[in-house]
This record gives sequence, structure tokens and C-alpha cells, in this order.
Amino acid sequence: MPPGPAVSTSLPVAVTADLAVQVAAFLAALALVSAGHKFARPARARAAIEALTGVAAGTAAIGLVILAVAEAGAGVALLTPEWRAAGAALAAAIWAGYFVALARAIAAGRRDLDCGCSFGGSHARLGPYHLLRTGGVAFVAAAIAAAPGAATAVRHTFAVSLSTIGGALALLGLYFALDQLMSLGDPAAGAAR
Repeated sequence: MPPGPAVSTSLPVAVTADLAVQVAAFLAALALVSAGHKFARPARARAAIEALTGVAAGTAAIGLVILAVAEAGAGVALLTPEWRAAGAALAAAIWAGYFVALARAIAAGRRDLDCGCSFGGSHARLGPYHLLRTGGVAFVAAAIAAAPGAATAVRHTFAVSLSTIGGALALLGLYFALDQLMSLGDPAAGAAR
């Protein structure tokens, strides 16, 4: 039997690598925006830390600085191919910590507290959306950390760079849009009126 046509695996690998880099760039942007949000609105962020953890104001203020610096560090590392896996692991750990804090608050029935999660002025009651969002970004960051080869084996061309920036900004825009939509309130409660 004559051999069949050669199957090239380079295109799917290149597409997967490009997608991994776009996702890593989205996670980097999210981490950097989150760090900036903490520095821009420190009183809200400190109050959220106090509410979610039960620590005193002084400890929450120290925690705020540590979290903001860690998020900024993760964001910068995610943008650097050599440090991408470490940045993704750090981001995954931070977001997993947020997930645990949110799950504890929800389990305790403290759904009305402002977790500081939204970038807008209003916030939605804590619920499944917050857990899915936070758990989702933690999972994706962990996946990038676990497969550093896919996230670093990108072709270095102008088109790929534009694709990375465009993809990351598109994902960030969708993230913010969903965040704003969910801050409008419980859709089920609106339908019940």
C-alpha cells in the first residue's frame, strides 16, 4: 500500500501556541488591571479584604499591598516568555485564594458584601457567577502554567504580535462586559417581578 499524503502538524501546533500566548496576554492584562484597581481604589479593596477574611484593618492594608504587588508581578511575568509559566502559576494561586475566600463568604450567607471583584462602581450579590469567573481564570492560569511549552513556542512575527494584542484585548473586553452585565443584578429576580 503506498504511503498516504504527509500530514503536517505544524499548523495546529502553531495555532495552539498562538492561542496560548493570547490567553496568557489576557491573563496578564487582567492581573495588571486588578493590581491597578487595588491601587486606584485602596479603601474599597481594603474593605473587601476585611470582609472576605475577617482580618483587622491594618492587616488588610498590608494584604492589599502584597496582593497588588503579586498581581502586578504575575502580570509582568505572564508577558515574558521565559517567566510565563511562573507568572501563570502565581496568578493561579492568587485567583484560587480569591475563589476560596468567595466560596467561604457565600457558604456563610454573606452574599451582599462587596468583594471588590468588579471594576465598576456597583457590585452584584455574591453567587455562582463569582465562583465560576474566579475559578475559571484560576483554572486557565493553571493550564498555562502546566503547559509552558505551548505558551512560549510562538512564532515571532508582526502579525502574531498584533494577533496576540488583539486577542488579549478582545478577551479582556468580553470579561469586562460580562462583569458589567452581572453587576446589573440577578436576572432571575428581574424576570420574577
